[in-house]
Amino acid sequence: MAARRRSGKNQDLEPNLHEHGGYYKYRNPQTGRYHGMGSNRKKAIAAARKLNAMLMPTNDLVSRVVSDNAHLFGEILTRYRKEYLPTKKLKPKTLEETIYRLNRLERDLKDKPVQEMSVKFVADYLDQGFKNNAYIKFRGLLSEVFKFGITKGLTDDNPIQNTLAKAAEEKARRPLSMEWYTAIYAQAPEWLQVAMDFALISLQRRGDICAAKFEDIEGQHLKLIQRKTEKHGHRAHLKIAIGSSLDAVIRRSRLSGIASPFIIHRRPQRIRRSKSMEHWTQVRPETLSKEFAKARDKVPEIKRLPAEERPTFHEIRALGGHLYLEAGFSDEYVQTLMGHSTLTMTHHYTDRHVEWTVCEAALPV
Repeated sequence: MAARRRSGKNQDLEPNLHEHGGYYKYRNPQTGRYHGMGSNRKKAIAAARKLNAMLMPTNDLVSRVVSDNAHLFGEILTRYRKEYLPTKKLKPKTLEETIYRLNRLERDLKDKPVQEMSVKFVADYLDQGFKNNAYIKFRGLLSEVFKFGITKGLTDDNPIQNTLAKAAEEKARRPLSMEWYTAIYAQAPEWLQVAMDFALISLQRRGDICAAKFEDIEGQHLKLIQRKTEKHGHRAHLKIAIGSSLDAVIRRSRLSGIASPFIIHRRPQRIRRSKSMEHWTQVRPETLSKEFAKARDKVPEIKRLPAEERPTFHEIRALGGHLYLEAGFSDEYVQTLMGHSTLTMTHHYTDRHVEWTVCEAALPV
């Protein structure tokens, strides 16, 4: 639609600047909203000229040349995926999470010219789109993508460096008590009970539990490679002696009546072939967590808690570590089984289960 012709006295006004009763207002061409510009005509015209330069699309020859040589953020994302991401050699789960974030960035920012991504722009994007740890993860990935872009000559700046670096928030999850473990266990199907006991005794992460196979058993030992700590060498390569409790769990798994190579397995409601699964009986880590959450939420006391406070399957690992220490096993024993590189991390898991004895010191002096 053609712009309305201006009256004679307003012929010198900049586009989008309007006068009414001696006062001026500017109409944002992108949002349609009006903004007051005061009663000083010269200042209003000067401000409108600057705003139009920033907000209105231009067709002049110089702008076209600049635009042709500009790079869109999507170009950096594409090259980052193709040229840099494979060199990071990420674990499957980490790679999956990174690709998810790249997809989100591509959806939101692929058509944005890089030179227009100021500190304010990226700060607003992060503040408005993400909270808590999601903010931290996306900020870190954006910074890495910009650094890659600089090395390829696609941008000269990394605006993320000047945005707020937030600290990770304390987890609100409640530790899993033995009482809650027993209550959840009673609500769990047979295969999930086996998985819970396997986790409690072996202290392994859910990904390693789901990957354990019967063929990994050699004599009276279970050979297991902890994928998250595999880079730490021998500490991640465990040869776990199968004691009576772990042996009972493995025997119970064999009695499921389902022919499966995996110790933790189940018969799904629908058998689906997938490239990400070796066998139709395999249980994915995500499935393990979801099914545990279903059983957990059948316990009234836990269901009354806010969702972010309810213990997850991962909490079984901490409970098991605490039970080992209570039974008299050393810190180093638990550290080795958990695959931690430091005792500090082991204590971080197990200290949450320490119960404090209430007492009083009231000696009169």
